Amino acid sequence: MALLLAGAALASCTALGQGRKLDPKVYVNYTPHNEAFYAELMTGRVNLYAPRAGKWRNVVHGQIFASDGTLIECLPGRVDNRLFWFWRESERWSLVKLRVGVRIEVHHADGNKGFKTYQSKFYDPETGGFASEILKRGGWIRADRGQIQDSWPRVLADGCLNLKPPAHIRINEKQTSPRMDELSRQDPDAPVRNFPGSHMTAPGRTGLGASRGAPTTTREEIWGYLRAQEGYVVTSPSGAGYVFSLEGGQSEVWRLGDDGDATKFGRLRDEGDWAFVEIPDQPVLKYPVGYPFPVLPTGHRHAAWQLTDELIARAEPVPLPWMGQRYADHRFLFHDKTLTIVAREDRYLTGRWAWTKGRLEVSVDGDEGNARSIAWGDLARELGVAPRVWTRSTPNRG
Repeated sequence: MALLLAGAALASCTALGQGRKLDPKVYVNYTPHNEAFYAELMTGRVNLYAPRAGKWRNVVHGQIFASDGTLIECLPGRVDNRLFWFWRESERWSLVKLRVGVRIEVHHADGNKGFKTYQSKFYDPETGGFASEILKRGGWIRADRGQIQDSWPRVLADGCLNLKPPAHIRINEKQTSPRMDELSRQDPDAPVRNFPGSHMTAPGRTGLGASRGAPTTTREEIWGYLRAQEGYVVTSPSGAGYVFSLEGGQSEVWRLGDDGDATKFGRLRDEGDWAFVEIPDQPVLKYPVGYPFPVLPTGHRHAAWQLTDELIARAEPVPLPWMGQRYADHRFLFHDKTLTIVAREDRYLTGRWAWTKGRLEVSVDGDEGNARSIAWGDLARELGVAPRVWTRSTPNRG
């Protein structure tokens, strides 16, 4: 399970600036979005980029991610120290899910063999930036400056005359400079900003290359994210679903099967700089607080929480037959985690509810030792509600 990453030498891992480089097996450089988002953002669009170092530093490179999987490129070269461009359409592109998140897989033609390379791309919705990060000498670096847009620059249209962009891609007459910094200024409105779904990300996924290995989020942001996602399905880089049920310092984690039903239940432990997930029959999984968080939001409320949402929304006391004979004539008014209980002779009691291991548990203050529970499927039938159930094939709700 790729929910949180286990590391063998955790004690020896320190942040850059403290004397040693980060261990990339522990401090994972998760990309910010899921496969569906990257596919929608990239397909049929133009990626312009320039390396941050080397002889092509700040020189525009152009790519078109064609919808048929062809990677169309216009790249710089030099003859007698004079700049020119050459084009190629022999490469193919696709997206793959790895333990670090989504990467672009490029299949390069090489005679009858060929080879593949992989790119980690980080989209910045505020600027439309689309930059690559690579692992070099044990650390992540931001390899280029890039942006994604809908148009093809005039400088590349003239430089690669034999390259014919797809019909829907217009020529951007404003972008005439071969320098990436100048070209960006020539049409500041060209980048695709705030692409739909770009907010569906997790804290800290902005690139360890950009931060030079420093923390990318705060402890407060991490736990704020967890509280906001309680009761919602979140997914690991492999697409597996999880749900957090937060109660005190040891909160539950539900592991969802492909059909969306919970298959295993574990605990999330908070121990300062580290968080630990313990699920039976699986290795203890460890996360360094403050670095890219491993699970992405889906926007889908888990079926169990949909039921308590329904009870809260009704805003009226309801009977709970499964509470037993002792509470047969009581009525329960649901609030956020708490209850108001209407008893005999208009007396009022208080209580709490919580989801635990797939069951709604209700306890009445003063009678905590006799908490009762019901499985969410049984509760749904009792309420006459058919909640929506998330599966791996359910698209995210942006």
